[in-house]
Amino acid sequence: LHIFFGAYPNMMNLFEELNIEDRLQWAPHRMTFAMRELPGEFTTFEFPPGVPAPLNMAAAILGNTDMLTWEEKIKMVPGLLPMLLEGQSFIDAQDELSVSE
Repeated sequence: LHIFFGAYPNMMNLFEELNIEDRLQWAPHRMTFAMRELPGEFTTFEFPPGVPAPLNMAAAILGNTDMLTWEEKIKMVPGLLPMLLEGQSFIDAQDELSVSE
């Protein structure tokens, strides 16, 4: 479903080649999660438009006030910082690693 957020250049190129890019209706980029402590309640992480990945993810995490405390957000920084600083090349290099690595 990420193609519908405009995330994949090849798909965007295909839309252009088919001359249909002006007929697409883009959904806001958001991730919705169920709240463990509040059954039946949901919260969203809103990815701001016009902010490139992965910075848009950082903004979405920082902007959510329902699911993560500031302490939890700060604890995420060491794991996310390499991705934020090095960008897509770091993300691509992780494909060969297992979860335990």
